[in-house]
This record gives sequence, structure tokens and C-alpha cells, in this order.
Amino acid sequence: MLLKPILAQIPLDQISDAVDTTYVTPADYVWALLTLVVGIILSRVARRLTRRYGQQAKLPQNVIDLIGTITMWSVVTLSVLFALTFIGLSVPLLWLAIVLGIVLFAIGGQALFTSFGAGILLQSRAPFEPGDLVLLLGEQGVVVEINSRVVILDTVDGRRAFLPNAQVIASPIINLSHRDSRMSQLAIDVAYGTDLEHAMTVAAGSLEGLATIRSEPEPAAEVIGFEDSSVRIRLRFWHRSDQLSEWTAIDEAARAVYAAFGEAGIQIPFPQRTLWWGDPPPGDTPV
Repeated sequence: MLLKPILAQIPLDQISDAVDTTYVTPADYVWALLTLVVGIILSRVARRLTRRYGQQAKLPQNVIDLIGTITMWSVVTLSVLFALTFIGLSVPLLWLAIVLGIVLFAIGGQALFTSFGAGILLQSRAPFEPGDLVLLLGEQGVVVEINSRVVILDTVDGRRAFLPNAQVIASPIINLSHRDSRMSQLAIDVAYGTDLEHAMTVAAGSLEGLATIRSEPEPAAEVIGFEDSSVRIRLRFWHRSDQLSEWTAIDEAARAVYAAFGEAGIQIPFPQRTLWWGDPPPGDTPV
């Protein structure tokens, strides 16, 4: 829709009149060919220089490649347009073509520019790098690549996700492997009437010596609430930051707590409710 007003201003019926081959000589065709050859050579030189300066500026490699490609094709396009002037294309029409090409590229490339800019920000600020375990746009996985359009993830369940840069940078970014260790937690229910101090000591102590759980910071337990038929304890512990270590640590912690509670006679209750009709017996409190 945005192109209609632009195209309406172009005198398409006069374009054929702007190409005059009456005075074109064989030498002009030779000059046009030489212009194309020189343009192609200059485009390759420009791409190499762009890459060299990009490496000196320590830009990401994919950004260097993209800028080099844009530079190369820009030089080639200009050389083609100038070559056409030798075989009858008028200079005003040449500039009209250049301006029209810039306008069309600016309109059609808006999404590309947005994504490209977001990619540069992601790589310059570096909230994550290839190999990091991240949570982006609801997807958890290992970063494979950050290019000019998307962030590529290998998810923990074996899928490959392509996440648009513009959406990634506009959403919360959680880097799960920024540090060597991170914390997980396990909810444990014990029956009402349980010695809570003893239960928390047993729960935290059951994690000592487990290979996947760090001794520093030490595992800790605290009461976090009251359920219908139990008191809920939260057990916190630290492990390596990769996903497999998290899953293994939670599994080992649950097994260790279950075994320790069994040995200590601490009950993990089934969900239950007590129903009362009328007044409770003297001295009893309904639960």
C-alpha cells in the first residue's frame, strides 16, 4: 500500500523515451562492459576492506559478513546503473532509479533493519553466548548461534528453535548458566504434629555427600506454609548450572530425603480432611 503513491509519481510512459540509443557506438558498449568489470572488482575489494575493518573493530563474524555482503552488492548495483548510461540510459533516469531503489529497500527492509539492529545489540551487550543455557520466549535450551535475524536454540527436549532477535531483546532474558552454580528447591510435606526443627535438620542433612549437590552454599530448609493435611517445608540446594545436573540433583535430593524420613520415622502424609458434625470433643481442635 505504501508503494502506490510512489509508483504513481513515476512517468512510466516516458521511461522508454529516456533511453536513447541513437548515438551509442561500439566503444560505448566496451566502456559499459569495462564499468561492469571494474565495479565487480571494486565490490570484492570493498567487501575485503569491510571485513578487515570489522575484524579490527572486533565485531561479531556474522555482522561482518552481513555488512560485507551489503557493501559488495551495493557497489555492483551502482556499477550496473552507471554502465547503462553508456548505452543510452539518461542521467536523470539513473538517479530516479537509485532513489527509487533506496526507498523500496528502506520500506521493504524495515523488518530486516529491526532484526539486524537487535542482533547487533544482543552480540554487543552479550547477555548470552553460544553454549549458554538460557530461557527465552518460553523456550529453554542451549544457544547455538546468534545471527542477524534469529537466535538459534537447541532445546532441552531435542528441538531446534529459531527465535526472532527483535522479540528476544524485547522480552526477559534468563541466562541459566551465567554462573557455574545455581539453586533448585524441593517441596516436602510433613504431618501436623511433627517436630519441624528435627524434620528440617534431617532433610538438609540427608543431602550431605551427594555427588551432584554442592556443599557450599550449604543445603537449607525452612517452613513455607500450611496445607490441608500437612506442613510444607522447602529444601534449597545448589548444583552445577547445566540442565542435566539440575534434574539429577532434584532426583537425588528427593530419594535421599525420602530414605532419611523413613529411617527417622517422619511421616509424609497422604492428602486428607477431617469432617466434623456439631461441636468437637472437649480439648480437641479441628484440623
